[in-house]
Amino acid sequence: MSRNLQAVHWPVLLLTALHGQLRAQGDTTLMVADEQYVHDETAADGTDAIETYEPLNAALGGDSVRFCDGSPCTGWVEDHYPNGQLLHRGYYKDGQLLVYKNYHVAGKLEREFKVTSDTKCLLRTYHDNGNVRSEVDYVSGDALHYTDHYPNGQLRYEEQKHPEDPYYTMMDLFAEDGKPISTLHIIDKRKVIFEQKEYWPSGVVRIAGRSQFNPRRFDSQRIGEWTYYTEQGIVDSTERYIDGKVSETAQVGK
Repeated sequence: MSRNLQAVHWPVLLLTALHGQLRAQGDTTLMVADEQYVHDETAADGTDAIETYEPLNAALGGDSVRFCDGSPCTGWVEDHYPNGQLLHRGYYKDGQLLVYKNYHVAGKLEREFKVTSDTKCLLRTYHDNGNVRSEVDYVSGDALHYTDHYPNGQLRYEEQKHPEDPYYTMMDLFAEDGKPISTLHIIDKRKVIFEQKEYWPSGVVRIAGRSQFNPRRFDSQRIGEWTYYTEQGIVDSTERYIDGKVSETAQVGK
């Protein structure tokens, strides 16, 4: 279908109104009945995450359907910005996305989604400078591994979810210069015990201790001895925990 002004004018208003709202929708008439339409980018610089198409991704729980000429879209579909720049290219089956790529208004890739096996898929997003923004590995629709990056490419956050149980085996947060802010790593898989640390802005450990997942509370709680350090790395005080509560405190640095 050739793109003409009559075909793309009114969908601009519709998509703008739906931007950020489709996620909670299940109506099959939400998307425009047109193979090509123009997206009215809400961000002045075109760097915002483009999440308009996520409700069409059945692999990740999307239940919206896109129509082309009155029927659910099938095959490759492209959408463009008002300046003609490619916004979206996706392969549809029965009106829902199987694989797709979105682009920033300047032309660089904004995100890509692909299926890597019968149960696994990958969603990767990018900053407008080309660096990776985030990456999510899904297994049977469940996000098991997630990473987030600063625009300079530095890792900001990483988490790893247990494939069966309701807890994370790793949760690390970093500053833009690469120094750690907080870390959590499982150290005993049988007892589900984690080592946790928080850091001073310099990267020196500020607090360190262990926690244990409590299946009755669906949460973790502190156990054993927790140590508090000064900015110079010297032990300042300790706390001992029993059943998630402080049972003993000792001031070491004084």
